Amino acid sequence: MTESRISWLLRSTLVLYVLATLALAPWAELTPAEEGSDPYPLWPADGYQHHNSTLRFEWSALSVEYLVMVFNSTGAEVVNITLVDAASYQTKRLMPDYYTWVTWYVPISGAQSEIVAGGIFSLNTSAKQILDWDAINISYQFRLLAVDGSTVNAHEGDGLRTEVSDLESGSIYRWQVRALDSNGHTTDWSLLRSVEVGTTQFLAFEVFSEWELALLLTGMILVVALQAGVFLAREEPK
Repeated sequence: MTESRISWLLRSTLVLYVLATLALAPWAELTPAEEGSDPYPLWPADGYQHHNSTLRFEWSALSVEYLVMVFNSTGAEVVNITLVDAASYQTKRLMPDYYTWVTWYVPISGAQSEIVAGGIFSLNTSAKQILDWDAINISYQFRLLAVDGSTVNAHEGDGLRTEVSDLESGSIYRWQVRALDSNGHTTDWSLLRSVEVGTTQFLAFEVFSEWELALLLTGMILVVALQAGVFLAREEPK
């Protein structure tokens, strides 16, 4: 068998392997759907096994929604817009008139909308108008629980992460987060996630799931086989 023939067979085998693993890999398991209210845990994943007693926890940010409305002197609505994480809004060019405006905050708890700002203004000529209000601030509450449900660690702040040290080796903990706004509303606690610390598991098992690790090792074997086949073909006597 010639060198080119062997190389072609090995390359074809590798291509078929890659296509097969892409088709058969359980992609839905890579990004499981989150349930419950925002914010939700980002890191570590549920069931994560960590090799030491210090662990960083991260979660998603929660957006704040506002509804801005402007009415002219006849009561007609000239602006009706929903904004996210904003503290001001500039209208389009308005005609000379008297106007009334109001900004509602949509609470993160799902409660009834609340007025956070409003007022009146007048325009003598056609112009744009800037509307300002105090932004609603969001903080995050984190808690780490032991298996018996007791609180091991708690944290509250504006950031999206916290680090917990001195965790007991070989123990399993559960953790969750929720958001709190400056108007006193809170979301539900996120779904519990578990994490085990102080394990002796290899780092590769922490980075890859079982099927990912198996595919990685198989791919490495095929690459080695490809290189070995090419080398043997070159050494084959003419």
